[in-house]
Amino acid sequence: MRVIVTFAFRAEFSPWRRLTRFERINESSPIYVAKIGEAEVHVVIGGIGTRGVATLTNLFQERPDICVVTGLAGSLKSDYTAGTVVVAKTVKHDKAEKVLTSNDSLLELAVRCGATSVDSFLTADAVVTSVSDKLRLSAIADAVEMESFHLMAEARRYGLPAVAVRAISDGVDQDLPLDFNQTINEDGRFAWVPALSQVLSAPTRLSQLVRFGFETSKAARSLAHFLDRYLKCLIAQADLRLGGERVEVR
Repeated sequence: MRVIVTFAFRAEFSPWRRLTRFERINESSPIYVAKIGEAEVHVVIGGIGTRGVATLTNLFQERPDICVVTGLAGSLKSDYTAGTVVVAKTVKHDKAEKVLTSNDSLLELAVRCGATSVDSFLTADAVVTSVSDKLRLSAIADAVEMESFHLMAEARRYGLPAVAVRAISDGVDQDLPLDFNQTINEDGRFAWVPALSQVLSAPTRLSQLVRFGFETSKAARSLAHFLDRYLKCLIAQADLRLGGERVEVR
């Protein structure tokens, strides 16, 4: 059995990597591999937005069994606070009419492993930084992020069962401390220089940034413990049916 798990940032993945012995394929690769039970698990650090699709395409051509799209997300509802792990029934894009769905069996197992089921994630083209924008978007989704729709669409193209599950990093009532749209470089990675420039121009942001960092770390740890349970349970289920097909762990 082969499982693909996606993250945008290495920092989202780091707590899980500390729990499980993932090895990087090589120094320049965004792919990490670990053996969990009898399964081979590949983690892809794809960057923000659509940047991870090309790497996933190469892996999908090798016909893995399951894709878990994960990482952090901003809450759009007061019910979901920092650290909550949520799994989406559907994933939307703010510029597309099509709605993608998580595989029912994978979603059900995520709930049994401790995730909270929500109606939908919204994949946006930019970081949603303000409370006012979060409240506006709350009418159409439960959480906002920037990758799930693109990666789920690629999984669907290859007929691969997939699920979108994320941990909440910031509440709906919380403005982000920085304009993170200005801190993302061309590779979809976080750039420290423009971030520090924003802090220096408004030093009062520093305390907000510290709080945000604490809550982000809390969310990443919650996600790591969930993924540890989820993957072990998933792999242990020899007869899990996915989309009408039987995936067997031997």
